[in-house]
Amino acid sequence: MKHFKTPLIVAAIAASFSGVAAAQNFTIVPIETPASVQHAYGVALNDQGLAALHMRLPYAAEIDFDHISSFMLSNLGLPEDFDPETDELTYRQYISLVMRLEDRVNSVLNTQRLAFNFAGDYDGQTVRLPALLNPQGDGASSNDNSADHQFLGLNQNNVRVGIASAPYTRFDHTYQPPTPEEGETPDPVTISYAKRDFTSRGIWYDGQELKLVEPLAQDILGGESAIFDINEHHVAVGFQSVALTPRSAEIWEKDCEKLADDPSSTITPYTCMWNIWHAEQRANVTNLPSYMGTPVASNGSIYDVEATVWQLDVNGNVISETRYAPLMERLEDDPQHFSTYAFAVNNNGIAVGQSWTYHDSGEEDEEPTPASRIRLPVVFIDGETRAMTTHPDYLWGSAADINDDNIAVGYVLRMVQGQRRAIPFQYDVDTETFSELPAFFKGSSTYPKAVNNQGIVVGTAEIDYSLDTIRRQAGFYLDLNNLEQGLINLNDVVGCETTHFIVSADAINEQNQILVTSVIEQRTEDSDGLIVGEQVAQTLLLNPFNGDFEGCDDNGGGSGGGGSVAPIERQGASMHWPTLLGMFLLGGLITIRRKIRS
Repeated sequence: MKHFKTPLIVAAIAASFSGVAAAQNFTIVPIETPASVQHAYGVALNDQGLAALHMRLPYAAEIDFDHISSFMLSNLGLPEDFDPETDELTYRQYISLVMRLEDRVNSVLNTQRLAFNFAGDYDGQTVRLPALLNPQGDGASSNDNSADHQFLGLNQNNVRVGIASAPYTRFDHTYQPPTPEEGETPDPVTISYAKRDFTSRGIWYDGQELKLVEPLAQDILGGESAIFDINEHHVAVGFQSVALTPRSAEIWEKDCEKLADDPSSTITPYTCMWNIWHAEQRANVTNLPSYMGTPVASNGSIYDVEATVWQLDVNGNVISETRYAPLMERLEDDPQHFSTYAFAVNNNGIAVGQSWTYHDSGEEDEEPTPASRIRLPVVFIDGETRAMTTHPDYLWGSAADINDDNIAVGYVLRMVQGQRRAIPFQYDVDTETFSELPAFFKGSSTYPKAVNNQGIVVGTAEIDYSLDTIRRQAGFYLDLNNLEQGLINLNDVVGCETTHFIVSADAINEQNQILVTSVIEQRTEDSDGLIVGEQVAQTLLLNPFNGDFEGCDDNGGGSGGGGSVAPIERQGASMHWPTLLGMFLLGGLITIRRKIRS
């Protein structure tokens, strides 16, 4: 395998200051966010003009205060005499409560569950939020509408694929508290818990019909699967659960299974294992140094999952499947999840993604240990999982996309000036050549998300040199055929007459239209008259045009681009956009969000 580690950083820096005049310019088409949700993010875009979107945070969730603890309400600052029958939550209190109820955050299973994430699409005219596994669509959220959904990929046939959880239902668990040494036997206590049929399923949706992909292993919590991408030949890729991890199997046998026969237990076998799953999917990697206090999420599971390539028919039914094992076998003394994940597939049927493995420090005769477990970018081809790189400098990484020339893009983590940084790369499957790509500056963490067949890469990258704060990020595009030009900050090529700041470029089609996520300032008047200012995510469609662009002056002026009338508020981009996104990881298994190519 050939490695080239010298990125064109100098060229990229020069381009960021002097190359924008030669760069492609774009006009902005805002995609209106439905009134029922707060945030909208770009996901995928095809040549027919269909866009897949991800919506978050429902504005009109039905709150069932019977399943909200007094402790949670007190944390919101509500007075002790708050009465949900007569009193109303303020806007700020409502937003804070709903964010606490998101499934990934809400670790108490007897608390209300509701839908927080919604799959959406945009056909050039209208944004839709289909119901899918919920009784209602359009961002409805309640005890009944508690299934989360997200589209992750899209093909030229307008088929959307993604991931969904099952909706929760409630059940009563009655237990007998122990009798004190002196005193009467207490009355039985009944607790209302939530339960669902499965953790996640890969979904196939053509705008009318919905199909689910069943995983191999469905023990205990119903199993997990996801579909991240689908090509024009109905080849879909993702992952599926294949077995309980050794640790989970041991916990089930020693701790959880026997609870069914314990009348004094306050929890059931299901809630016992759900608690383990919830802790695993929020876990962080412990053997990698944090970056600015931000750890790497391991996003684990009670299951081992394997990358899977499914051959589907035109109706979304599975004809055949191929599963891919990790690069290495799990060590006998490593009880944790050890899995593979397929994130993208091209029209040649070559899939790329990520695999657990063990870090090779390069030292002779050094044996791997459980403490050296990492994930690295891989190719899934002909039944074999192949590493894109095993260089000892790389501590973590993933492939994000692959085009029909068999060029994959992604990122790896390595240490730069004493800090862990994300380094972008391209990988030629045919020649097995791995090479780092330019960045805005040395040490700018850069995450490619998509690449089209013309070699245009889009993604998100840090633009702030500061070492003592969370760095700002901006959406970029990069031409693999003109690396000397370097990364182009999309905020520099859409004109300055806009209130949007583009934080991520998420998708690109063969017409070089780019689907991006922007941040705008929103002001809302609360019920008590207080003006609440907050930053929200909105999706934009960028259309290429051939007009001249003169760049922005220090006051935000400039020409070209198009968009709304107010000058851009550059300071509005100081927020760390992944915090706003919350890293929607329904199956608890995705290291970084990306647009999966159309």
